[in-house]
Amino acid sequence: MENDRPQKSNWYIANIIVGIVGVMMSCFAGLWLLSVIGIVGFLIMPLTTLFVLIPVLYKQYRNKGKFHKSLLAARITFVILLLIPLPLPYIGVNFEHDSQFYVLKKFIYTYGVYDVVSDIDEMLPKHLPDDYRDYKFKTQLGSIAQDYHPSAYLMFHTDSGTISGYEERFEKLTNCEKKDAASERLVRDKNNDIVQYAYPEAFPDHVFMWLDDVHKQDLLNAENAVIYRMTDTYYGRGCLIDYDSGLVVYWT
Repeated sequence: MENDRPQKSNWYIANIIVGIVGVMMSCFAGLWLLSVIGIVGFLIMPLTTLFVLIPVLYKQYRNKGKFHKSLLAARITFVILLLIPLPLPYIGVNFEHDSQFYVLKKFIYTYGVYDVVSDIDEMLPKHLPDDYRDYKFKTQLGSIAQDYHPSAYLMFHTDSGTISGYEERFEKLTNCEKKDAASERLVRDKNNDIVQYAYPEAFPDHVFMWLDDVHKQDLLNAENAVIYRMTDTYYGRGCLIDYDSGLVVYWT
């Protein structure tokens, strides 16, 4: 009879709900971390090691009462390593105007989107100069979409000494060429008005699109600006330097 069947306990129903939520959250976390999959790759080996080590330590602790502190440390480290990658995609696509996040955002972009052997570091500066103004650093993270190229856009104003240092570094690179031919361009601004700009023709349109107004203003007449472009990549990495305004724009 139906009344004689055992009733499902509340704990049984709760376990089912927790299991379903756990699977959904795992799928979401997996898709979320795809954008920084390079950094996740660094964690696979230590996580696998701890995954094997923790049961061994637990067995020793239950049977012989040993390695209690080691077991606790292994568990804490395992949880920390699991949590480390979670905020990285959020940081990578935010804090564009907060220069305190530059090094971290550059690390996320360089090692999360690309692999260790890439030469992204060859283009982007390791640190911001002592004198910089109007800072912006936009980074695009990885995606499973086809024909998608994640780019980074760094722009700021700086002094002539810093600009000279950048030029010396570019001139030492064998895979870097200099272009300085300026051309006039008609561009629609955010108010749908047509504005005439003058800057090197080698400056990509997709970089211009991400400039703030304070940076675009310098390109209204940037006939003394030059472009340094890497020649060993399909998408191109480069840097615009405007001697008159002190504007520096990197892109990858």
